[in-house]
Amino acid sequence: MSGSELFSQSFVLFITLFVMLVGLLVNFLPIFIPGTLVMWAAALFYGLALGWEKLGWWAFGLITFFMLLGIVADTVAGHFGAKMGGASWLAVFVGAVLGLVLGLVGSMIGTPLVGCVAGLLGAVGGVLWIEYRRNKDWEAALRATKGYLAGSAAGLMARFTSGIFMLGVFLARVYVWP
Repeated sequence: MSGSELFSQSFVLFITLFVMLVGLLVNFLPIFIPGTLVMWAAALFYGLALGWEKLGWWAFGLITFFMLLGIVADTVAGHFGAKMGGASWLAVFVGAVLGLVLGLVGSMIGTPLVGCVAGLLGAVGGVLWIEYRRNKDWEAALRATKGYLAGSAAGLMARFTSGIFMLGVFLARVYVWP
């Protein structure tokens, strides 16, 4: 293997690992792009750039499985928590839309951190607002909002755990089972 091939393979590996770690961290941000999808795209890039014999179809299949599992678990946990708290589908929808809009506006006006905080406040505020208007009861609205937050936290942990498994499969394939 020539020096330029080694450099290009090392560069692709560096970019892939960097994007995977960013994807793992994105799982903690209240944005609507799952970090597991970012990590999956990084693995896809690695396979396309260096050839599938470097990554292996079985490893990519496992990475794909964990990506899908994380997204599904996140969605189910969020809805389950909201339902357990008594939130309506309208409250969850309005919270998601309000969180998205405020997150985007906050990111454009301020920094991405401002956008994340604005998005989180928009989502929580949307659920609280709709549930109060629906029930005319602050206790019920707060209970629904707490359920929404608990479900969102469980979904975050599911995405993060899934991302850890994805990174583990990738690292195992690249370093342990070459």
